Amino acid sequence: MIGDTVVMDAVVHPYNLSAANRNPDAGEQLEAVYAAHLLATGEKHVDYRLDREEFFSDFPFEAIASSLFVESPVDLAVIHALPNLGFARDYVTDPRRAAAFRSRNPDRFLLYATVDTPVTDAAIGQLEWQVREFGVDGLKLYPAFFYDGKGDGWRLDDPDFATPLLEAASDLGIRNVAVHKALWLPPAPRGAFAVDDLDRPLERFPELNFHIVHAGAAFLEPTAALLARHRNLYATLESVFAYIVVRPHVFAKVLGTLLRACGADRLMYGSGTNLSHPAPLLAAFATYEFPADILDQYGFPQITAQDRRRILGENALRVHGLDGATALGRVADDEFSRARARGGVRPWSEIRAGRATSGSV
Repeated sequence: MIGDTVVMDAVVHPYNLSAANRNPDAGEQLEAVYAAHLLATGEKHVDYRLDREEFFSDFPFEAIASSLFVESPVDLAVIHALPNLGFARDYVTDPRRAAAFRSRNPDRFLLYATVDTPVTDAAIGQLEWQVREFGVDGLKLYPAFFYDGKGDGWRLDDPDFATPLLEAASDLGIRNVAVHKALWLPPAPRGAFAVDDLDRPLERFPELNFHIVHAGAAFLEPTAALLARHRNLYATLESVFAYIVVRPHVFAKVLGTLLRACGADRLMYGSGTNLSHPAPLLAAFATYEFPADILDQYGFPQITAQDRRRILGENALRVHGLDGATALGRVADDEFSRARARGGVRPWSEIRAGRATSGSV
């Protein structure tokens, strides 16, 4: 918690970038991912930077948990399973391993499934398998599939793939669908990461909550317009939250624009750890207010303490049907709470204790 505020991280995902899982032909993409981590950390927080050996590893789920619940004031988090994104041979975050770790820590983690094939029936089968075998709390999608050195984009309003997949998700009881947008992942086409394919599914599936992940990192004005039109659309601020420490003016512009579009009720904090460490982001946002020059330049209303509470946890709790007091009670005396109370834990303590399987690029 931060004061009396429950903190729920809407996106975490330990990357498996071990030598065994790295695509040897994707060196440029791998370097871009590491550069994104360095950029998200900034020069003022070097202790929170992972070195190359630490980053290019099969990043331990235990290190994710420690970064959230011991090294940072996070109470709950959502693990997003990630498919092969071109720079890996297999899942970047394997749903089987994510489910096993969630099952060992059910009061701390929720889990989103993913699919890793453009073949409609096969993708639906993958989703059915994860719902049946693991029990999941949502679905994470990427608007491209990567294979044979290519990246093929697809649209969320596509009637042949996306619509049957979303129908299956709804039928399976899934109510939260998170879609990676805004941040381009080459070699997929850049247009696949735009937000112009959301209107139709938002209208067709009113029972689903759609989350734009990385909302506002690009396509800010179209994203704000979508939020203003659709009550079942949420903005997950993964990567944008890193701007608070490395690009504060951009952070203020994005946050203010989205707040003006839909208020604070549909914006959600996300760290994307291990891409960035939660602690510096949360420290910067704990008492955050827009600077005077931002208010003068853009005419935003000032952010309030209630806005911050909603963004940091209340909204994520609500969309998952969770009660904050109940959730806190379940973790009040678990191993993470006890370790946090003892204090003295440095950033990335678990991986730096030598618990990762790593290799150099």
